[in-house]
This record gives sequence, C-alpha cells and structure tokens, in this order.
Amino acid sequence: MVLQLEAEFQYTLGCATIIFRNPLDMHVVQTEERLDMAKLQDCYLVCKEVVHARIGIEEAIARLDEIANRKPLRSPWVLVFIYGVASATAGPFGFQAGPVDIPVLFLLGCIVGFLQLTLAPRFGRYCKFTEIFAAIITSFLARMFGSINGGNVTNRS
Repeated sequence: MVLQLEAEFQYTLGCATIIFRNPLDMHVVQTEERLDMAKLQDCYLVCKEVVHARIGIEEAIARLDEIANRKPLRSPWVLVFIYGVASATAGPFGFQAGPVDIPVLFLLGCIVGFLQLTLAPRFGRYCKFTEIFAAIITSFLARMFGSINGGNVTNRS
C-alpha cells in the first residue's frame, strides 16, 4: 500500500462518491456522471507511476490537477454527431432498420446527444429530468416517424 489510505467507492445514480480515510482526516470527493476515457487513461498512468514509486505524491497531485483542468479531447458538437452515427449504425443490426430508417435514427441520436451533452450540463441538479425528457422526445418522434408510411397507408381491417 503506497499511499497508506483506506478508500470507499460508491456509485449512485448520477454521482460517484469516493471517500479517502487516513488516521488524521477524511476527504470526500463527489463528481457528476461524466466519463472521458482519455483523462481516465492518463489518471491510470499517474496511479501506476505512484504505485511503482516512479513519482512522488506531490508530482502526482500536480499531474492529476493538470488532467482534471484539461479541456475535453473533442467538442460537444463532434460528440453529438457521434451519437447520431452510433444510433444510425445500431439500427440495422439491433432493430432490423431499413435504409429509409437510417436518417431518422441519425436525427434521433443527434437529438439525444444534444440533450445529454449540451442541455443537461446547463441544468446541473435537473440532469436526470433532461434524460427523462430525452426519452420522451425520442419516443414521441420515433412513433411519429414510424407512423409515416411513405404515403402508402393501408387499411388493416
């Protein structure tokens, strides 16, 4: 045990809580639900260097502060586009979507990405409501687009 700390990790809906304890004091770290894999990898590398005694605690803290304050690798608008691409590519494999459905899936994915990446962070505490709002909007739009049959409405009675 390099740091000689006890730690507890707890994940509740939308919040990760980490409690560090040593004999003298206790520190609680809470963070919102965000995952940046590039930052996570950099933090892992710093942790690995500390565990193998390649760097000291002070240098590790400085590097972790630098990682935490670094801007995200990609802008939110690029990620919104990636949400759309992921939605469009998952449709044919997971839901047997046809070529006509792919642009609609792309649009719905972009809407979910926009609501989650740009709208939700602005409302802080109400982040969970924006997820519910995204689900409602997506389901209504999916039903609306699903009811459109290219003008060939058939009577099934």
